[in-house]
Formats: sequence, structure tokens, C-alpha cells
Amino acid sequence: MYKHLLILVIMLGLASGVTIAQPMALSLDQALELALKNNINIQNAQEDLVKARAQRKEAFSAALPVISAFGQASHSFSIATQPLAFPIPFGVIDDNGVPVPLTDASGNSVPLTDPYGNIIPGMNLQMTGVQLVPVDLAFGTDNTMVYGINLTQPLFEGRVIAAIRGANVYGDLATSAAEVTRLSVIENTKKAFFQVLLADKMVSVMENSLEVMERNLANVTALFAQGKIAEFDVIRADVQVANQTTMVSNARKMSALAQAGLKRSCGIRIGQEIVTVGKLEVSVKADLNLADLERKMLANQPLLDQLNANVRLMKENILMVKAEFMPSLALTGSYQQILPYDSGEFNTAEFRESSSLAIGLNLPLFNGFGSTARVQKARADHRKSEYQHQDVKENLLLELKSIYLSIVESSRMIEAGRKGVIQAHKGVDMAQRLFQQGMASQLQVLDAQSASDQADLGLYQAYFEYNSARAALTRALGEE
Repeated sequence: MYKHLLILVIMLGLASGVTIAQPMALSLDQALELALKNNINIQNAQEDLVKARAQRKEAFSAALPVISAFGQASHSFSIATQPLAFPIPFGVIDDNGVPVPLTDASGNSVPLTDPYGNIIPGMNLQMTGVQLVPVDLAFGTDNTMVYGINLTQPLFEGRVIAAIRGANVYGDLATSAAEVTRLSVIENTKKAFFQVLLADKMVSVMENSLEVMERNLANVTALFAQGKIAEFDVIRADVQVANQTTMVSNARKMSALAQAGLKRSCGIRIGQEIVTVGKLEVSVKADLNLADLERKMLANQPLLDQLNANVRLMKENILMVKAEFMPSLALTGSYQQILPYDSGEFNTAEFRESSSLAIGLNLPLFNGFGSTARVQKARADHRKSEYQHQDVKENLLLELKSIYLSIVESSRMIEAGRKGVIQAHKGVDMAQRLFQQGMASQLQVLDAQSASDQADLGLYQAYFEYNSARAALTRALGEE
């Protein structure tokens, strides 16, 4: 007894340690919330916005001053000398090497005097001449230390101004592109959600039809055993069950694929089981006017805003290239302290201050027609962006008309499908009662069931197309 109790306790302990993954209940609103948070396209769009803000900062930084500090210490192992010739006076001597005395107008020697004008006995002035004596002199010291600060402030730079304007336009373009991506993710998530609902409906219809066919096979087999029908009817019913089993299997596969697509759109792990909470059946609205929809789309569609921003960006690109013809003006300044000293004299050396301030003007004159060619290319890109804007605008209007017609057509299909489903279900009930009374064949029962299945699937397909078209319409109008 204790042995069995111990085994039971161990089994309960193991069971308590096992976590069974519960399916995630997923409504349409929850799916959209997850998609806007986890979808890869949304994350990429957010990174593009970060890049746009960084590019704006980068462009604006070109107009701000650039300040840099520097420092350097150097030692000269040898200092180059400079040959120079210094004028040095020497006394004039005769051929015998005797100095030639300086004489006055009378031919008498001029005596040498002291600072007070007294004649110094025995000493006379001599004639002098200037001679150039070559000397090699070294300029510099053994060691040099220097540190300081440099400043550069652009005063006028056409390309900087154009870059700032272009960066602002690029920010608008990235914002519009992010909105386009967001609306596209919302639309695709809605369609994926509706696809799962449709696939689940198909599985349900197929499974119900299979149950009916299996019951019919059992009835036919029983009637054949009583000798009331031919074996051919049994074979036909058996084949119908086999075919329907295959269709059920395919429907389940399509359901699994639809769920995988929804998981990917929402950023859910593929291994996570989900259960969609919602229904395809909705109230059909027939209050749409194509002209009103077109005006609303042209006013609110972010894709058109994105293309408008692209046109503006191409225009700013023309101005940026034209700025290559403009002069640039910049203010530069520097401050530095220099300490030159010879080896062993560091303690007695002193720093020497140096500072400067300058304004520089750069005026482009000729660059081989490169700027002219770049202006032509920029203008061509601008015209192409205008053509693209017009083309996309026409395509959006055409798409809107297609969406509008899809909504109208699917609305009619839903109305007709509802009536068809009611009649088809009545046909199945009637065929089964007649068959039980021997007034209808087994083939007629199967035909009625097949017609009922097709009516159900047609109605669900119409609901799916209506919901999908509505999702596309909200994206086209720039709405969620």
C-alpha cells in the first residue's frame, strides 16, 4: 500500500513540474497590437526614422564651429645648418703684410683717440675694408613642445545650407514612409487574420460534410446488407468518404499555413499555438461613393506625401549641386604655446605664445564642367520623381476603383450567398427525408450535401473578400 502511495506522490510531483503550453487566444485587435510592435517591417521603418534624425543632426553640424586641441613633443637628433656670408671689417695691409695707416687730407697719419678725444700715443687708425666671411649656422633647438587650439567657423557655405534643407525634407520623407509601412502592416495583418478565420470555416465545413458522408456510408451499408440497394451505391458512398477525407486533410493544411502567416505578421513564434477569436460574418455597408473616396484618398494617402517629399528632395538636390558654383567663406583661428629648448636646458626654457585669426574666401572658377554635368543629372532625377509621383497617383486611383468594385461585388455575393445557404440546407434535409422514404437515391443525397457545402464555402469566401477589401480600403484612404 505504501509502495503505491509513493508512486502516486512521485507521479503527482512530476506532473506538477511539467508546463503545458496553452494556446494563445488572439483577437483582431490583439493581432494588430502585436504586429505594430513586433513586425519586422515596422522595426525597419523605425530605424529609418532614427537614421533621418541622425542625418538632420549631421547636416546641421556642418554649420557649427569645429574646435580641436592639439599637442606635440619632438626631439631633433641633428639640426640642419644654413650657409651664410657675414660682412666683417678687416685692416688693409700692403704687399708686405704691413697695415696701411689712415691719413688725413695733408697725408699725415690719423691718431687713435680715447672716448674723451685724447690722443693715444703710438697708435694710429688704419685703413679698413669689408670682407664676406662664409659661416654655417644651425637654426633651431634640440627639443620642441607645442600645444594649442584650432577653430574653424563656416560663415557662408552653399552646400551646407542645401544639405540642411535636404535633411529636413528627408526627415519628412522617412516619416511618410514609416506611415505607409504601418498602414501596410495593418492591412496585411487583417487579411492574415481573416484568412485564418476562412481556413477554420473551411475545415469545419469539410469535417461536417465528412461526418454526413460517413453516416451515409453506414446507412448504405446497412441497406445493402438488407438487400434493399445495389453494391454500386456502397462503392459510391465509400469513394465519396475517401475523397472527402482528402479534402479535409488539405483544408487542415491550409489552416496551418494561414496560422503560420498570421504568426509571422504578428511576430509570434511559429511553435506557439493560437486560437483566433472573431468571425467573418459582418454587417455589410453600402454607403460608399467613389468620388468621395477619391478625394479623401488624395488628401490623406501617406504614399502621396512620401512621393511629394521625394520630389522636394530631388529639387533640393539641384540646389545642392548648384552650390558648387558659389563661393565659400570661413573664419579660422588658432592659439598655441611653444616651448623650444636644448637638451639639459628645460628648467630655464620659457613657453612662447602664438595666436592668429583669419578669414578665408574660396571662389570656384573651373572644374572641368563636372558641376554642370551634375546639375543636369540632378534636374533629370527631379523630373523622374515628378513622373513617378503622377504614375503612382494614377495607380492609386485605379486601385481604389478596383477596391470599391470588390466591395460592391462581394456585398452582392454575400446577399445572394445567404439566400443560397438557406435553400441549400433545406435541400439537404429534404433529400435525406426522401432517401429514408425510398423516394430519392443516394446520389441525390450526396449531390444535395455537396451543393450545401459549396454554398457555405461560397458565403464564407464572400465574407473574406468583403473584409479584405475593407482592409485595403482603409489603407488606401490613409486610415487604420
